[in-house]
Amino acid sequence: MLGEWCYFKSHFSKSECEQILELSKNYEEKESTIGTGQTNKIDTNFRRSKLKFIQETDPNFTTLFNRIWNLGIRANKDWFKFHLEKLDFIQLAKYDSKDQGEYKRHHDIFYMNDDPYYHRKLSCIVQLTDPTEYEGGDFVLFNTSQHPDKNEIRQQGTVIFFPSFIEHCANPVTNGVRYSLASWIEGPKWK
Repeated sequence: MLGEWCYFKSHFSKSECEQILELSKNYEEKESTIGTGQTNKIDTNFRRSKLKFIQETDPNFTTLFNRIWNLGIRANKDWFKFHLEKLDFIQLAKYDSKDQGEYKRHHDIFYMNDDPYYHRKLSCIVQLTDPTEYEGGDFVLFNTSQHPDKNEIRQQGTVIFFPSFIEHCANPVTNGVRYSLASWIEGPKWK
């Protein structure tokens, strides 16, 4: 591994970010949960956001999947060197100040999961909202030797990649609404 994170500032344009939100407008919105499989539960003390799930097979989002996959492979080649094989879905999150939307410190890998073959290896966050439209809601990485520039990763359309085992959080949104995409590129289980 050559780095603990990398980002591509404003990789998606303002109009592309708005189009993603528009295309997903009629998708079912769910309360956010924590855990996986049998342990999946709602815990508003830990995570407050609304989620929509976009599947790889959705024809409305073929281009989005291809762009995230290709960018993830590029980031992996340059920085992480993980064995990656698949990207199954993308999660669209809405962090609303009305709910003090946040996701406390966590990591994205479930070491003990029901999948006999795969672990999440590379996490990806896409910032969809213009930073002037909300306050708070900063994305923060923990226990890294360096930290990304806070203002740069807030820029609309910016994409950040980091290993799924690195702890991170989304601080509470104190005014407005922040939208982001999260996805996880998976590979053979860690050994």
